[in-house]
Formats: sequence, C-alpha cells, structure tokens
Amino acid sequence: MDREKTIVLIASANSIFRNGILKILSKRKDFQNLIIEQASDIKEVLKKYSKNKPRVLVIDYDDKNIKKKLFLNSFLQDQHNAQLLLVSLEQSGNVVFYDRQVLSTDEAHHWLQIPWNENKSFLNSE
Repeated sequence: MDREKTIVLIASANSIFRNGILKILSKRKDFQNLIIEQASDIKEVLKKYSKNKPRVLVIDYDDKNIKKKLFLNSFLQDQHNAQLLLVSLEQSGNVVFYDRQVLSTDEAHHWLQIPWNENKSFLNSE
C-alpha cells in the first residue's frame, strides 16, 4: 500500500542548519515518505508554505531572513493542519513545538471538557 507523502519545509538562511535537520530526518524509518523542501528567506518560505501546505515546518527562529513575525502571522491566518518546530540557534535549551489541529465545534466542546494532560495531544486525549 502506498503511504501518503508528508511535506516537510526546513527554513533557514544557514545551510548548516538545513543540512543538520535533513540529516536528522534522513534517519527516520519513514524517510522515503517525506518530501523535503528548503527555503532560505521569507519570500521562499511563504511561497512554498502557501503552495505546498507542508505538514511539518522546521524554522530557524532567530534567522533575520525568515522574518518570524511575518511568517507567524501567515501561519496563524492559515487553516491547514501543520506541526511547527521553532528552533533557536542563539539560545540553547528547549525548542518550541506547535501542533495545529483544526477542530469542529463538537470536537472543541469535547476538548474543553476532558482532563488536560500536558503529555497528550487532542488526538490522544480520549
């Protein structure tokens, strides 16, 4: 059975950052099911994001060429499901992970009523 391909967009002007993320992704068991795209400036990021609707975005959060406010505004206005990983090269430590899930009104109502567990996403909360 053919598995659906997952589009991943890696955004950074720093080729070492992009290649490092690509190397990590290449070790995934499902790597052959990934379509990897790369962008080095905000124009490329917005074009590839709006055209291809990647499911996963890995963004160099500190990169001045990415213009994080412009990107985040575009990302928040869009409605497709996506996972966003914001990585800071200037600060060591944690990265920010955002998992957008578009819910129906009934699903949102249900989500507001269930116990929240910080280790579970909505899809795994039942």
